[in-house]
This record gives sequence, C-alpha cells and structure tokens, in this order.
Amino acid sequence: METSDLKNTGIKEIAEVFVDKRYAGKTVGEMEETQQITIFLVLRDDLSVLPQKNTILKLNDIIIIREPDL
Repeated sequence: METSDLKNTGIKEIAEVFVDKRYAGKTVGEMEETQQITIFLVLRDDLSVLPQKNTILKLNDIIIIREPDL
C-alpha cells in the first residue's frame, strides 16, 4: 500500500486502551464482541503480543483498537 492509499483505508478511530479490572480475565474475542471493536495489538510489560481470539487480557495490558466504521 502506498501512502497515498492511506486515506482510502476506512480507518475511523485508533486508540490505546488500558485494561482495567472490568476486562482483565476476558478473552480478546469476548472484548471485541461485547465492545464492537477490533483489537490489533496487546502491549504487555515489555512485549508486543499479536492477539488471537482466545488471548486472555491481563490487568494493565494496553490494547490497540480500532472502532468500527459507523
């Protein structure tokens, strides 16, 4: 993808979200379904984790998300 194509990707909002006690222990799949988001990356301690649907979120993880197109 060339940089000129970036404006046509449909990305609306990308954010970093801290996982708190409400979401710790839930899987990526559960969070994506209930919150209607897509999780692209989990930052845990000094690691970058590519999330799978069964990846369990831990307290203080940072997740990189994209909200759906509205």
